[in-house]
Amino acid sequence: MAPPPLPSVPGTKKVPLRTKVTWGFGGLADNFMFNTLTALGTLVYVNHFGLTPALAGLALAFPRLIDAFTDPWIGNLSDNAKTRFGRRRPFMLFGVIACAVLLPLLWTVPGVETAGNPWYSNLPFLYICFIGSMLAIAYTLFVVPYTALGFELTPDYDERTRTLVWRMYIGLAGSLGAGWLFRIASEESLFSDLGVGAFWVTVGVSIIVLVAGLIPVIGCREDLEIERQEPIRLIPAILYSMTNKPFVILFIAYVFIIVAMFAAQGIAPLLLQHHVFEGSAMRVGTFAGTVGTMAVALSYVSMILITFISVRTNKRVAMILGLALVLAGTLMNYFAIDPRWPWALYVAAFVTFLGMQGCWLMVSSMVADVCDDDELTSGRRREGMFSAAIGFGLKAAQGITFGIGGYMATKAGFDPVTVAESGLAPDVAVRMKAMLIGFQAAGLILAIYLMTRYPITRERAEANQRELNARANQSAARNPDAAGA
Repeated sequence: MAPPPLPSVPGTKKVPLRTKVTWGFGGLADNFMFNTLTALGTLVYVNHFGLTPALAGLALAFPRLIDAFTDPWIGNLSDNAKTRFGRRRPFMLFGVIACAVLLPLLWTVPGVETAGNPWYSNLPFLYICFIGSMLAIAYTLFVVPYTALGFELTPDYDERTRTLVWRMYIGLAGSLGAGWLFRIASEESLFSDLGVGAFWVTVGVSIIVLVAGLIPVIGCREDLEIERQEPIRLIPAILYSMTNKPFVILFIAYVFIIVAMFAAQGIAPLLLQHHVFEGSAMRVGTFAGTVGTMAVALSYVSMILITFISVRTNKRVAMILGLALVLAGTLMNYFAIDPRWPWALYVAAFVTFLGMQGCWLMVSSMVADVCDDDELTSGRRREGMFSAAIGFGLKAAQGITFGIGGYMATKAGFDPVTVAESGLAPDVAVRMKAMLIGFQAAGLILAIYLMTRYPITRERAEANQRELNARANQSAARNPDAAGA
């Protein structure tokens, strides 16, 4: 006999559709900010500006690693901020404007003739590190407060998922567009060379970023009541966050997923272009655009599927099933990355994308639940710090993977000069593929194991909400003047 249902959580909040959509537009800006460098970086810096894969990987990794350590600082600042416009939106405004200005500068690389020099006298490498670092910090100024603002919109277990998904509903257009950026930039009938193409394509991206990023800044409102809490210093705030067991488990699993999947950024484009597509930049660009379009379509299916599972079970179960699909698609890539049957790449991608986007949605929704769990202990609302910690994990892991991907390509024997002269040797391609798939599969298996240990079930999340509401009612009864202020 099934147990009786738990009583509903008092004070649950339905978020108006207008608010969901307005906040969701920030996801479009976020996706373009994050994915533009990913879509263009390795191929443009190696093929056009002449950096080695290892040096290009380091140039792309360095800004992420530097920026990762600014995330907790920005998150704590926004948690403690007190302005007439709220805690989050002033940071978002400065961040989106700075990103729009900096994005095109990624491709105005000086001193290309020194691209073969050691790193300390390699002007393209040093320039990319500097501009990339500025862009990454600007991205943090926007995305950490933006994510925290989404966590604050509702306390309800399932409504959080239904609200946060709008970031992905709208933001996936950015993933769709980013998938075609290299194809457009490499179009010889439009641009004189790949560097010029990357610049002008990114100018268009900057316009989209600015408009989409300003919509939640202007259209969303914050709960100014939360600003009355006392500020907390950065180090104690970090310690509070990293002693929350559910969050630590979620954080480590998330890092494993990012490291596993984003390792492809530094090695997969080179493997696809020079092994599967016989050195053709146009063919790899067409593939990237096509599979990106496919990814967007399947991402909507993934979010519906994983949300369906989450609502009928809980978020942990949904997350594990999503990761299992991603793992299956990843393993299929070992056989799919082959010039004899490039169509198999789409089959592997189908399985991977069926689980991937739903996993990202579950991570966001689970972090919002962690914020309630943390408030029971700390007595504070600290969405900014938890958003920052997830941002730290994302950027640190991505920085590591840029470096790992470039290192794996070089370690496997990839040399841009040799490849340009005689193509990619079959044995080098096999080593690159084995390193990539093995590394990704190991990370996903570890993440699945960790998620089996995640303790916040539906029952615990709803019990947390009842306790928080009881505390709020007691506080209001003791201080009726403050409650009505």
